[in-house]
Amino acid sequence: MNPMKIVFKAPRLKPVLIVILATLLLLTLIVIPAPRQDVVHAAGELKPFPQAVNYAGIIKPNHVTQAAMNTAVSTYYDYWKAQYLKNDLSSLPGGYYVKGHVTGNQQGFNALGSSESQGYGMIITALMAGHDANAQSIYNGLFKTARAFKSAKNANLMGWIVADHINAQGHYRSATDGDLDIAYSLLLAHKQWGSSGTINYLAEAQNMITNGIKVSNVTTNNRLNLGDWDSKSALNTRPSDWMLAQLKAFHEFTGDQTWLNVIDNLYNVYTTFSQTYSPTTGLISDFVINNPPEPAGEGFLDEFPETNIYYYNASRVPLRIVMDYAMYGDTRGKAIADKMATWAKGKANGIPGNIRDGYQLNGTTYGGYAPAVFVSPFIAASTTNTSHQAWVNAGWDWMKNKKESYYNDSYNLLTMLFMSGNWWKPVVGGTTDNQAPTVPGALVANASSSSTINLSWNASTDNVGVTSYTIFRGGSQVGTATGLSYVDSGLTASTAYSYTVKAVDGAGNMSGNSNIASATTLPSSPVGVNLALNKPATASTTEGTGFEASKATDGSSSTRWASVEGVDPQSIYVNLGSSQSVNKVKLNWEAAYASGYTIQLSNDSGTPTNWTTVYSTNTGDGAVDDITFPAQNAKYVRVNGTARGTAYGYSLWDFEVYGASITVANLAAGKTTTTSSVEGAGFEGNKAVDGSAATRWASVEGVDPQWIYVNLDSSQSINRVKLNWEAAYATAYTVQVSNDAGAPSNWTTVYTTTSGDGAVDDLTFNATQAKYVRVHATARATAYGYSLFEFEVYGA
Repeated sequence: MNPMKIVFKAPRLKPVLIVILATLLLLTLIVIPAPRQDVVHAAGELKPFPQAVNYAGIIKPNHVTQAAMNTAVSTYYDYWKAQYLKNDLSSLPGGYYVKGHVTGNQQGFNALGSSESQGYGMIITALMAGHDANAQSIYNGLFKTARAFKSAKNANLMGWIVADHINAQGHYRSATDGDLDIAYSLLLAHKQWGSSGTINYLAEAQNMITNGIKVSNVTTNNRLNLGDWDSKSALNTRPSDWMLAQLKAFHEFTGDQTWLNVIDNLYNVYTTFSQTYSPTTGLISDFVINNPPEPAGEGFLDEFPETNIYYYNASRVPLRIVMDYAMYGDTRGKAIADKMATWAKGKANGIPGNIRDGYQLNGTTYGGYAPAVFVSPFIAASTTNTSHQAWVNAGWDWMKNKKESYYNDSYNLLTMLFMSGNWWKPVVGGTTDNQAPTVPGALVANASSSSTINLSWNASTDNVGVTSYTIFRGGSQVGTATGLSYVDSGLTASTAYSYTVKAVDGAGNMSGNSNIASATTLPSSPVGVNLALNKPATASTTEGTGFEASKATDGSSSTRWASVEGVDPQSIYVNLGSSQSVNKVKLNWEAAYASGYTIQLSNDSGTPTNWTTVYSTNTGDGAVDDITFPAQNAKYVRVNGTARGTAYGYSLWDFEVYGASITVANLAAGKTTTTSSVEGAGFEGNKAVDGSAATRWASVEGVDPQWIYVNLDSSQSINRVKLNWEAAYATAYTVQVSNDAGAPSNWTTVYTTTSGDGAVDDLTFNATQAKYVRVHATARATAYGYSLFEFEVYGA
């Protein structure tokens, strides 16, 4: 593993002599004219500084004028530029870098800066264009350095060290935070100068986002790892890398759903972590590991002891969180920022200089100094609430005069840009675009299993580009896709479904409906049939002739697959030929068994790359393992061995997969319902269980929480609930069950989410006995209430 960079606070600088200060001040008054707001924009900036944006729901300092804030930012930038922006690399003429303090193993080179400092500099320079007439040439020089110092592992990323030696270029591996900022800065550059010049900023950004960060830093569990040296299945992650607004921009400019999945997961990780470790402070540790998430231990990655508390990495988090609310209106970000801000203001007694550099997660003070990288982000987080106005005003006055070191000054300037409204949101296309995309053509639907239908269509065209496609089943939205295909799963066996698709462009315009395509799902897979029998199998390695992967799926317990000896990990997967509902894997191990392994599923249509773990063990003992798990749709099933039980390899006599039984009867159909409220006549609870998608239950408007439950009449074994939401859906809700004999009062939660997106939610969970099933909604997506077309329950 390559060492990760962690930036510490630099020692405080000693004051300069009063005589020198007085001399400089006198020269300034005599020689240097006052800064002007009406600078000449010679580089043709499209969004020249100052932009002075007002974010919805965000307050600014109100004791100074906007012009005064702009002047404070430009003055601070001039100082920062003179102090840290350099172009003195003899090994890379024309290459700019931001000189910053770096710790960690520099591997024989003298580090001058890092990808982190490069990212800060590129964002700052793009935002300050217009004030700085040379901003574009400086930015291009920074980009030149970022590309020259490419990562040794993924050339689309930047190595984490800048050093003045030709051999340092391409020597180091990457650090996630620097690349996220660099890629985002390219989107800002595209909106600032356009992409028709010497550098195609947009193409460079999209390539870096998709072929760099997505390939190397987005993990299989939708977290962000620490760099391209880190594992794609890593659970360790650094919250200061959770740049949620930047990830939303990545989604807008690529149309890739991956980024929304990552955002949703990171919010869930944050919520789970805070509920356990920081329920009153909202603080998070410098590094987070494992699932459920928990603080990393002291000295994680051998960098420094304080990796388990709120320290010099996590101090950056409040700015990253509040920007997602400011720029994209995500209330999850506001909730976290509100908690942090309220705690921080109270801890400091309303005096910014009382903030300290480090806290235990419960709020106990650890540090003894007030650096900007701790103070400024807390002030930024406080801009979500007018009750913090005096604290925000005091914070601004403290920030604009604070000058100390690269790390603190750079993050202080970024925060000032945000708080003054001069960090603007990059938007795909233009805000005046009203041209809808063309209608998607040739929609085709094909059933691939008893619960899955595959859709494909021809591409739409648009003047600013198509970013996604919206899929409708029977007139109700069921999902989105960024490509030209979609897999609709969780369907009922032997049932006909009809679909249409619409295209969406970068400005949010939607096309008309495609043609209607229909398909009927296949009958249920027979229980007890080995779905893997004689199906194609693929292995990571083979010991030799006669031990091929196919020997594990040929139905003979006298032939076997065997991997090469003495190497971990090793894997074998079987292609079932089509998506199947599976819930059981049976493994007949030879003497060379796995003590540690996982069972993983993939429903990819082509070569499998996205795997979901449904079973894991570190105590395997060989012989026969008969493993069951909640039913899921899968085309590929993999055994991934991570620890050998012997000195040899891994070997399986038999690798069997079995289909799950699908119960088609909706147990809630026509049953009695009870609700917390009803909007009015015609919206009663029974409308959600009447089998008609044209009628619905609706709660009263504007009140949380609300609920509906159905009485199944008797105790049933259930493992699936299907919800067809009307436009008034829940972003946060739980599914609960009760097996009480009379009126239900004891509820057990079997499913919970805080990232609901409406349409159809087809939910599975471990089989449980229930007489009553309840949907308990706690957060609305709209100003209205909650409304369900259909509330279905299925037996296990």
